[in-house]
Amino acid sequence: MKEKVSNIAAAVLAGGKNSRMAGQNKGFIQIDGKPIIARTIELLGGIFEEIILVTNSPQEYKSYKKAVVMVEDIIKGAGPLSGIYSALSVTRKEAVFFVACDMPFLHNASILQQLELFAKIDCDCLVPRIGSFAEPLHAIYKKSLRDNIDGFIRDSNDYSIRSFFKTVNVYYWDLENSRFNKKIFKNVNTKEDLLKTRGCYENKVKSLA
Repeated sequence: MKEKVSNIAAAVLAGGKNSRMAGQNKGFIQIDGKPIIARTIELLGGIFEEIILVTNSPQEYKSYKKAVVMVEDIIKGAGPLSGIYSALSVTRKEAVFFVACDMPFLHNASILQQLELFAKIDCDCLVPRIGSFAEPLHAIYKKSLRDNIDGFIRDSNDYSIRSFFKTVNVYYWDLENSRFNKKIFKNVNTKEDLLKTRGCYENKVKSLA
């Protein structure tokens, strides 16, 4: 890829409480000797001109401040919707591609394919879907949704992204129910997930040996 994407930013949401990982910051989990957050920023930096890191603990990520635009939740207590709102508020790009900080299998080609589709489709938000499972944190949101999110949060006690989708023009990108596609959207939520993820990387290294 010769030129980086100039009209769409990327954002990493790093605001979870990590309760199922005993408080351990999932972004700093080491996979094959490198923190997941470092892998994510490196991959996105090869695609996008602007990377936004949404975190309420900016001091923890100070080593990445030259690579990202750092922002805290502007609206507190609304979960991932708070982070999406914050990133849409600070960017001047027309849209933002969002991921979570604990997704170790993000794939360059899949992201590029999603960006190409978004350029062709008239929608507020483009969300990948496998069967009935939609992934709201591997999705592209137009900046114009900022005010919609603000109103939804203020008028509702339901801060689910999937509930928000019912109020706007969402295009669902249906993908094959394959092992590869499901792996891209994998999160490290538990210690069991971490062991499986590390095992995947170890097997990959062995297969290349």
